[in-house]
Amino acid sequence: MGESRRKQRFGGLPQDGKLLFWRIGCVFGIVAVILATVCYFTYSHNQKLLAHADRAAGTVVELRHGGGDSTYRPVVSFRTAQGQSVTFVTSWGTSPSAYRKGDRVTVLYDATTPDKAEIEGFLSQWLGTLILAGLTTVFGLLSAALMIVAKRG
Repeated sequence: MGESRRKQRFGGLPQDGKLLFWRIGCVFGIVAVILATVCYFTYSHNQKLLAHADRAAGTVVELRHGGGDSTYRPVVSFRTAQGQSVTFVTSWGTSPSAYRKGDRVTVLYDATTPDKAEIEGFLSQWLGTLILAGLTTVFGLLSAALMIVAKRG
C-alpha cells in the first residue's frame, strides 16, 4: 500500500492534500490582511471625521430607491456654518428605509468638502467597519484552521 493511500485510509492527509490546505490557508490569510488594512483605514477615517467635523442640522428631503436593489438611500439637505446650502445622498441604503422624508438628522461634514457629508449615527459610521472586522476575523480563523490541519495532516 502506498504512503498516500495509507494516510487516506487511516485518517491522515496525503502530501498533496496538505499542500492544498496550506495554499488555501495562505490565500485566506492574505485576504484577512487586506480586509484588516481596509478596516483600519475606515476606522481611522471615522475617528478623524468625528474629531474634526463640523455638525449641522439636516433634513431628509427624499428617499432615493437603489438602482438594481431594494434599498433606500436618504437624500439630506443642510446649511453649513458659512451659510452654504448643501444636499447630498448617503453612500449606504437600507431596506426598509432607516429614515422618512422630513426626518431631522445631525450631519457631519468637513468645511472644505461639505458635499461629502455623512449622517451622524451608528449605521453611517461604524457598520461598515464592523462588517470588515467580522470578515477579517472569519478569514483569519479559517486561514489558521487550514494551516493547522495542513501541518498536522
